[in-house]
Amino acid sequence: MAAVPFVPSGLQELIPISQLYIHQKWSSMFQNYCTYDVLGPSGNLLYQATENRECCGPRMDVDVRNVQGYNVLNLQIPANFCSWETTLQVSDASGQLLGFVAQNWTFSSASFDLLNPMSEICLKVKGPGWGEGFMSDRDYQVLSADKSFSLGLIRRVWQGLGTEMFSREDKYMVQCPPDLDVAMKAVLMSCGLLIDLLEQERRRRH
Repeated sequence: MAAVPFVPSGLQELIPISQLYIHQKWSSMFQNYCTYDVLGPSGNLLYQATENRECCGPRMDVDVRNVQGYNVLNLQIPANFCSWETTLQVSDASGQLLGFVAQNWTFSSASFDLLNPMSEICLKVKGPGWGEGFMSDRDYQVLSADKSFSLGLIRRVWQGLGTEMFSREDKYMVQCPPDLDVAMKAVLMSCGLLIDLLEQERRRRH
């Protein structure tokens, strides 16, 4: 008999999912932390993510809760004052590690490795090249570990010049195979959140 795949508590909604949407939300112009709605294919709310900001806390710390308000994921980049390394740890509500999102620094584009708890690369995410995504959708290709074929997409959705100029609310679409391991779907969703969180961090610095 085949083993029943492990599904972290609260992530059952991701089992049939092959596409979801991440919408950044701002309650006021004075808000200094990020919040997100994570929506299913039909626009139904699945999760809400909130960035926690502490002056002496982790470099990045995000709680993901379901519609009942229960914590289902914790995303964290520990503070490291000797390094600017970007590796996001993804854990379930019990603290069990589901995987990592590690950013790779390249001259031409941003890319990420999605790893399992044993630090084995399961997926790669390759960002747009120099100049790609200007005044258009910005696509991050989800590739197999050996980069031999495409498995999905993370897309920052271009909302039109007027909206982009006067709104802070970014929108993303995440696509993946429906039979992808649920824990890895959670890591891929976390990668989509990380891409925007890094962009917000860059804006704060400048």
